[in-house]
Amino acid sequence: MKRALLIFFAVIFFQITYGQTKAVLDNEKLLEYYQTQKYIEAAQYLQSIYAEDTQDEKEISQLAYANMMAGKLPEAEKNYLKLYEKQPQNLPTLFSLARINIRRGNDEKAKAYYLDILKIDSTNFTVYKQLASLDKGEMSKAKIDYLQKANAINPIDPDVVFDLCELYFKLNLFDKASNILQPALTADSTNLQLLKMKMPISMASKKYDEAIQTGEKLLSYGDSSTFVLNNLGKSYFFILDYKNALKNFLTIESKSMDSETLFYSIALSYRGLKDYKNAIPYLEKAIQEGISTKIASYYGLLGDSFEGVSKNTEANVAYKKGLQFENNGSLLYNIALVYETKLSDKKSAIDYYEQYLKTIDPKEQPKLIGFIKNKITELKR
Repeated sequence: MKRALLIFFAVIFFQITYGQTKAVLDNEKLLEYYQTQKYIEAAQYLQSIYAEDTQDEKEISQLAYANMMAGKLPEAEKNYLKLYEKQPQNLPTLFSLARINIRRGNDEKAKAYYLDILKIDSTNFTVYKQLASLDKGEMSKAKIDYLQKANAINPIDPDVVFDLCELYFKLNLFDKASNILQPALTADSTNLQLLKMKMPISMASKKYDEAIQTGEKLLSYGDSSTFVLNNLGKSYFFILDYKNALKNFLTIESKSMDSETLFYSIALSYRGLKDYKNAIPYLEKAIQEGISTKIASYYGLLGDSFEGVSKNTEANVAYKKGLQFENNGSLLYNIALVYETKLSDKKSAIDYYEQYLKTIDPKEQPKLIGFIKNKITELKR
């Protein structure tokens, strides 16, 4: 009897002590952390409540989620893997593990989790969309297949439609691109991203009036980007409306956007209006922009290489070709030196040394001027 009473009191004492020491989760406090997006504090709070080696699925799930939202990805993954071991076909767990691995740069592992999801749910739109984004091959067949399956499940998702249209456009499948674009635009007629995709597709299909209508709509929505203006200008040009084409091209130029293609387009528009006087300077600008700023130095290196194999005539031809693109003092000096030392042509050497003198700044290089003048004097003897 005495022993039974001792056991009874020991149990009661243990229950009282355990009840006093075991912390209880304050759901309102946790909810407040989540609502104010204090995920680090939420994770720390949960860790202070739950045992580190807890096997309770609800507790593990809470720890995994809070750590994931707090950016503590290794800790989050560790907890989600515990859940995965218990329920390998649990979709929320698989999705979370995939997302964590994407954020940690492990795309291949993320793909594996998404493929596991497809074994359970072969019509999951999000998985196909994510698999497409993880496929970095620009024209990958797998990427196209994933986007096509995602589009078949949800034909109005703008991101999928845009990405698939872009691939179809690059493959010259303009009708296919147009077919999937229309339902998405019907669902969201003011989606600027989709409208901008429609412009080049319409132009590629030679539906220039449609492209113009789309471009003007984009302008009315406040999108006056170079992309819109350029495609609008081209569309007007193709229907021979040179005035409006020029208007859009000049607007691009006013934004200090200089390029060979732009200058050429402006010149062609002026020519379409038979305004040859204004076409000329833009054609000159197009030519100038089309020439590499380094081409003179390329010819200089070519000439020097010819000299290296004793092809001195070819060397001077290359140097002179470089002068057509830039009045480069180094080229003039090289030509003069070749004439003087390798071709024994004093007259030509003097001519190019005199041209070289005109490129030298007398204030910065007076000694060099003296040196070249002495050379000329010696050659004239």
